[in-house]
This record gives sequence, structure tokens and C-alpha cells, in this order.
Amino acid sequence: MNQLTKFTLTIGGVLLLLALNACRYPGTGTDPDRIVAKTAVKIADFTPPPGYEPDYGLHALGYTSVAYTSSNRGQLYLVQSEAEVDGAALEEALGEMVPGYVDEDNNLAVVSQQLVTIRQQEVTMIISEGTGWEDGVMRQATAVFRGKEGPALLILREPVALWDDTAVAAFLASMR
Repeated sequence: MNQLTKFTLTIGGVLLLLALNACRYPGTGTDPDRIVAKTAVKIADFTPPPGYEPDYGLHALGYTSVAYTSSNRGQLYLVQSEAEVDGAALEEALGEMVPGYVDEDNNLAVVSQQLVTIRQQEVTMIISEGTGWEDGVMRQATAVFRGKEGPALLILREPVALWDDTAVAAFLASMR
């Protein structure tokens, strides 16, 4: 299991436990839209891609995470850590992900790398595709960038047939 997979699974497990325990951002009540909005601004200011709706937002144990989903099975995750060492580990893991690299744990193959700008920072975005989901072939964009309060990971996943490069570019450009 590579470092990115371990890191992602660890964060995912922590976030799942927090979600199951009904953690919420103070002062928002239980309205998911407000929770996600209040939490997302800790990571970056942005406009989600068209059709994406808030799913959850959490801030606990040194991590801030938000998720959005779309009716076309799209998923958007942003996870920020307060620990700078997490950013170095993510950068190292993404550095291994070159075209042709296969993440067998997640059934993803890297198809390309692209230089993109996120929050006025030039970063490498990894584009992967895989067939391990019920939904058929999916495309995933993964990037590490500097969030407002620490290193952050972006994961955007959609069915290949519905992937819209223009919408992805507009989303990335909206991130401030």
C-alpha cells in the first residue's frame, strides 16, 4: 500500500468516525449547507463545479474536510491538515504518481499530469482513471496545494463520460 493510499484511508477513517459521531462546526446547527459553508472557508474560497451540493463538513483533530456530491455520482473532497509534515508526505506520494503508475488498492491508473493553478499556486494535478466502482469508468483529479491554514488535498471524481474539462478548469480558477 503506497503512502497516499495509507494517508487517504487514515483520513477517511477519522472523518467517517467523526461523521458517525455527528461532529459539527460550532454555531451552524445541523444544516449541512451551513456546516459545509462554514468549514470550507477554512480551506479556500471557491465555487464548486455545477451540480455539486454540500455533503458534509468537519473540523476536528487537526483536520478540516468538506465533501460535495452531484447527482451524476460526482464527488469532490477537500482535506486540510494543520500539520506541515502531512503536506510533505502528500507531495512525496503524489511525486510517485506518474503516467502509467497503477494504484492497485484503488484500481486507478495515472493517465496524465497537468500543471494547474490553485489559490495562485502552480501545482501538479494527477489525472487517474479506474473501473473499480459500480458506476463504471471514473476519472479522478488529485492535487496538493496550500490551503488557508495548512497543506490541503483535493480529490475530484466523476464518471469519464460526464467529465467536463471546462467545468474543472473553472472550479480550479475559482479557488482563492
